[in-house]
Amino acid sequence: MSLAVLAIWLVGAAVTRYSLVQMAYYAPIAVVVVGLTVGLVLLWVKIVLDSIRARRGG
Repeated sequence: MSLAVLAIWLVGAAVTRYSLVQMAYYAPIAVVVVGLTVGLVLLWVKIVLDSIRARRGG
């Protein structure tokens, strides 16, 4: 988990061009945003796969 937070912090600093210190303040927000994004993607993948299975089965 700490490696994921470190990666988000470093990539976020590189992408946004904030300094590492500035990005350290925004890192908790970035972790939440990345987590929510991954959660939404997984939810939609589950919905699509369930829909495909339902069409094939019925």
